[in-house]
Amino acid sequence: MSSNNKVISKEEEALYDRQIRLWGMEAQNRLRNSSILFIGVNTLTLEACKNLVLGGVGSLSIYDPQPISSMDLETHYYFNESNKGQPKDQVLVERLGVLNPLVTIRSIASLDEVKYVDLVVNVGRQHRAMDEWRQKGTKSILADAFGLFGYIFVDCLDEHGFIEESRVENTKTSEMEMVRESKVASYKSFTESVKATVPSGNAQRLARKYSPLVFVCQALASMGELGAEGEQQTVGRVVRDSLRQRSLPAGFVADELIDRVLTSWGTEFVPSAAVVGGTLAQEVLKIITLKDMPANNWFVYDGLAGEGITCTL
Repeated sequence: MSSNNKVISKEEEALYDRQIRLWGMEAQNRLRNSSILFIGVNTLTLEACKNLVLGGVGSLSIYDPQPISSMDLETHYYFNESNKGQPKDQVLVERLGVLNPLVTIRSIASLDEVKYVDLVVNVGRQHRAMDEWRQKGTKSILADAFGLFGYIFVDCLDEHGFIEESRVENTKTSEMEMVRESKVASYKSFTESVKATVPSGNAQRLARKYSPLVFVCQALASMGELGAEGEQQTVGRVVRDSLRQRSLPAGFVADELIDRVLTSWGTEFVPSAAVVGGTLAQEVLKIITLKDMPANNWFVYDGLAGEGITCTL
C-alpha cells in the first residue's frame, strides 16, 4: 500500500457503510489507501473501473492515449459523438469522476509518470509488460474480453499473504463462529505459466483439472499485437501452432471451440465485458484488501456455456 496512509473520514464511512459491514473497516482502509493503474481502455476497462470507483479505491490512474473512433462509439456507452478523436483515457476519467468524487482518478501522458502503484491491470494484448512489472516487484493482472469470451491472468508474485475467513462450529457451545486464518500463496509469472508443462494423460483425464478454453486464451494472450488487426485466418494459424507446441492430448481442445473463440476475437460485447469486468474488479479487491485468495492464476469465461472457470497453470 501507499506509504501515505489516510484514515477513512466520516463522510467515507457513511458512503461505504454497506461494504464496510461486509468486509470490515481494515479492508476498506486498505482499499482507501490503494493506488491502481489500468493500461488500455476498452469495454472491460470501463466495467472494472466503474466497480472499483464505486467501491472506494484511493487512486486510479488510466493510460490509453488512443483517440476514440466511430467503432468505439458502438460499444462504449460512456463515449458519445462529441468525443470522437479525443484520448480514450481522458474521456473515461471524466465520466468515472462523476460516480464517486471521493476517489482520485487521473489519466497519465506516459508510463514514465508512474512512480509507485500497488497493482497494474494490463487490458488487451500486453503480455510482454507482465514480466516487466514482476521484475519491478509490482503485482499485475492481464485481462481481456472479446465477443462471448474473456480471460484474466493474475500474478501476485512469489508470495501473496491473505486472510481467509470460514465459519466453524464451536465444539463447546455448538454455535458457528468466524475463524480468520493467515495464508500465503505463490504465483507464477506469465512466461512461466505459458511454458508450464501440462500433466500427461488422456483428454478426459486432463479435462477434470483444466478447461480447454484456458489453453486457447493462453495462446491468444501470448500473441501480443498480432491479433489487433490480424485476419482471423492468421490468428487461427498462430493459435493452432501454439496449441500443438503444448503437446496436448488429441481431441482435448476441439476445433469447434477454437473456431467459436476466433469468431469472437477482436469484437467487443458489453454483456460479456460486464461479467468479466465484475470478476476482474473482484480479483483486484481481493489483492488490495488481502481478503480471500485471488484467482491462481487463470480465469476464463465462456458466455456460450454461461460459466467461468479458474485454472492453475
